[in-house]
Amino acid sequence: MLNSKNLTILPLAALASLVALSVAWGPSAALAQQSGPFTVGVVDVRKAIGDSKQGKAASSKLDTKYQSLKRTLETKQAELTKKEEDLRKQASALSQEARERRSQDLMREISQFQEQARKSTEEMQKAFEEAMSPLAEKAEKITAEIARSKGFSMVLDSAGGGVLFVDSAYNITDEVTRRLDAGK
Repeated sequence: MLNSKNLTILPLAALASLVALSVAWGPSAALAQQSGPFTVGVVDVRKAIGDSKQGKAASSKLDTKYQSLKRTLETKQAELTKKEEDLRKQASALSQEARERRSQDLMREISQFQEQARKSTEEMQKAFEEAMSPLAEKAEKITAEIARSKGFSMVLDSAGGGVLFVDSAYNITDEVTRRLDAGK
């Protein structure tokens, strides 16, 4: 249990020195305990999945679904725009009560349209997850298998950012794609 009686406060300079030492010595001590060299592989998981046959098939299905939802929403949006223009043109000929009623009806339809658009977005996100999650899991297992077989200490996903250069000998993206296609 930590309390103020057994808590020692270090001067700021001493604390900074400890942090610097741990940064300088910590990684090398950990690496020294490993057997063999520390090697890092790199994979672009999105590219591997996207270039695979299963990824292309899933993308095609998702695109078909997206285009269908998009056409439905565009049709409804055009209909609402037309109703809004008609109301604007007819506003002077309508009684205030009729104008307010039609305006409220239009606002309700716009609100329903916005809800439909939100649900369509959620539906596409869910479809994407359902299609891509199994492929991502396969790609992760394949990556781990390749990493073990090549003796990599670690594999970074270059699509996640941070990787500015990698020697092609350590890039396993194409191999992951081949294995995804092979159904492994």
